[in-house]
Amino acid sequence: TVLRQLPDGYKRQERIKAGLAYTLSEAADDGHCYLPATNLVTGAAKILGLGRELIGPCLEELAAAGGVVCESVHPGEQVPAVYLVPFHRAERSLASGLLELLHAREDRMTVFQQVDWGRALAWLGSRTGTELAPEQEQAVRLALTQRVAVLTGGPGCGKSFTVRSIVELARARKARIVLVAPTGRAAKRLAELTGHEAATVHRLLQLQPGGEAKFDRGNPLDADLVVVDEASMVDLILANKLVKAVPPGAHLLLVGDVDQLPSVGAGEVLRDLLAASDVIPRVRLTKIFRQAQQSGIVVNAHRINHGQPPQLTGFSDFYWFGCEPPEDSGLHPAEQTARLVVDIVARRIP
Repeated sequence: TVLRQLPDGYKRQERIKAGLAYTLSEAADDGHCYLPATNLVTGAAKILGLGRELIGPCLEELAAAGGVVCESVHPGEQVPAVYLVPFHRAERSLASGLLELLHAREDRMTVFQQVDWGRALAWLGSRTGTELAPEQEQAVRLALTQRVAVLTGGPGCGKSFTVRSIVELARARKARIVLVAPTGRAAKRLAELTGHEAATVHRLLQLQPGGEAKFDRGNPLDADLVVVDEASMVDLILANKLVKAVPPGAHLLLVGDVDQLPSVGAGEVLRDLLAASDVIPRVRLTKIFRQAQQSGIVVNAHRINHGQPPQLTGFSDFYWFGCEPPEDSGLHPAEQTARLVVDIVARRIP
């Protein structure tokens, strides 16, 4: 009834603003924290069935009213990025939170600033039965001496063993250790690897769907070292909530590979942190260990990342299925591919 009493121009403006917000929401479902203004205007015009010239002024009004945030992401960019407010707040909060942790005056693991690393690593080798490679040793030192660090590298490069080594040394010094992963399966694997309890991020923070976390800046975790495995799968909103819960002086280690599974939610937190090369300390493991060299999955993952075609034969764990349909079948290659995937999952794997 109220809308019927309003001028047609006002109703159209409100419809356009709703269309802009909807377009940004759809982009977030596709993993984007923001859209360039030109992309947003084009997308909203398509959804609304209106000309682009009608969309621009409404975007300016929506930004002025605080419904969205327009901001240049990179210096010198002519086209601003347009955020929904929660994603803009989370991005800024996450960035400032990481910097606060990194430069905190307090250090809950000061013992590793003066440790005799020769003796510590010799003791570690006696515990694990394996010596660390130089890159792994560097990662262990970094995680235990820097308040924020990233450990990355492709499959078969020893990330898991490095994490186990970090946990062993921290546990030997009676550090309070918190291990988390984005999924239950990854958390279970992390617990089996380290012999230490691990949880999902949601369970750790006691985060309810649509609600607030029990642990945050006002009620931080009781932890000296927080290790986040499979960090490529942690989205922007969840990463922000987790970083808020890490107490000042604690060490935060993010472990993951940006070439593996991305987050379901919006954002590429791990990739963005690695892109900030002069800000967050990191170690990238590159050496493929001998046992991993027997795996076609590991070898071909690295070949593909280096722009080389996969090696299709000679491995016991790697299979190649051709998807060219017979000429007389009338099938498109995409249809044949879909049928083959269903057959592999439903019949061959079981």
